Amino acid sequence: MQNVHPLILCGGIGTRLWPLSRTEHPKQFQRIDGNSETTFFHATVERHRMPGFADPIVAVSSSHVATVLRQLNDLNCPARIIAEPISRNTGPAVLATALDLAETDPAALICVIPSDHIVKGDLTANVLAARAAAESGHIVLFGVPPEYPETGYGYIVDGGALDTLDCARKVASFIEKPPVEIATSLIKAGNAYWASGISLFRADVLISEFQRLDPITYEAVSNAIKLGLQTEHALYLNAEALFSAANLPTESIVFEHSPRTVIAPLHVAWSDVGAWNALHHIAEKDEDGNVLSGDVISIDTCNSYIRSTNKLVAVIGMQDVVVVDTDDALLITTRDQAQQVKQIVKKLETIKRRELAEHARNQMAWGEIRRVQSGPGYELRMMTLRAGGMLPMLEDLASHRMLTVTNGSGLLKNGAITRHLHVGDTFEVPPGESTVIFCGPEAEMQLVEVVCEVVTAKLEPQAGSRQLVNS
Repeated sequence: MQNVHPLILCGGIGTRLWPLSRTEHPKQFQRIDGNSETTFFHATVERHRMPGFADPIVAVSSSHVATVLRQLNDLNCPARIIAEPISRNTGPAVLATALDLAETDPAALICVIPSDHIVKGDLTANVLAARAAAESGHIVLFGVPPEYPETGYGYIVDGGALDTLDCARKVASFIEKPPVEIATSLIKAGNAYWASGISLFRADVLISEFQRLDPITYEAVSNAIKLGLQTEHALYLNAEALFSAANLPTESIVFEHSPRTVIAPLHVAWSDVGAWNALHHIAEKDEDGNVLSGDVISIDTCNSYIRSTNKLVAVIGMQDVVVVDTDDALLITTRDQAQQVKQIVKKLETIKRRELAEHARNQMAWGEIRRVQSGPGYELRMMTLRAGGMLPMLEDLASHRMLTVTNGSGLLKNGAITRHLHVGDTFEVPPGESTVIFCGPEAEMQLVEVVCEVVTAKLEPQAGSRQLVNS
């Protein structure tokens, strides 16, 4: 039998694990706990370095290629890297991998594996046991027997035995993040599984399903590869071509609509670590039910998750709490409210533009702004975008902005209009409009920005004349 190609997806941000997980340093590249150097990505790569598996393929944002290379080097592990210049969920990334492999082996087996999950047990044995189903043309989804009525997971309902295969079963339906009443009834019925996000299929099977179900995304991703840039380290997909691809997961584009889909039970302890409470649930606990990570002292505290990065954290007389301390932020919540942490990130993202610029060093991955000169009604700035970075210029009714590229190249996206940017190009962002600038993958981009305050002047009308307002 042929080797399975592990496709490790690294595109998520993990907002519910703030403040550990950030846009620039998402959870998959963070240490699993404060007591070891192993990251979620390390553990995922190592899990599949054994007979039956080829070297991994890593799909990742272009802004995180350097991080992936560094962590692969930690493990001395070669890999094929597919870099995405813009976020398009998992669907386009999985299709790009299938198209890339199909150029040399259309029947190549791909196992899609999220990089930010925790698995305890022999996952690889489960995957290899389902290899025959994938080789015969099925799309195998791996489902975890549910331990409790989790409302943050999707469920796959068992549709009964397959006539020709013992390693997989039919799929009856998909239920996405049900309320607790429905989740409880699914567990009582005993025929539903948590959707693990892990799948196994042939490259040509996935390609044909994309062609049938979403030809626009198929065409977009095909062009993104053809027009992409192959460097020594990675294949950088073309941003302009990728714009028209669906921003959707593979599940909603293909898996939920394909007659080829089957389910294979996954008999391991599994968590997608979607929130701090999930880390507490799956981690080893002390005699008081606590998970203590880093330099922590706990007194009269039970059933809690306490994590410190660089300083001593002491907790006294607490129960069912989450405390996470990082270099620049502290989170304190209860375990049953841990899913609400993403609301903090949403609040940070809606801070007005001037406050966001100061906060950007921690929350944004694009680069930096340096003010050079200012005067009445204007400001001159130097802007640097990191290679592969993206700079959203938010709508501002009070400012008119003119920018000139002084180094590097990239793309400018304004509504439905996309244009290439090169050294010497000048463009404007009028008041009330928003624009996104994408930096090319090979070098940083530098721009000079002039921001002029919009002043409304009212002229006193003369007799018999109309009032004139200039902006």
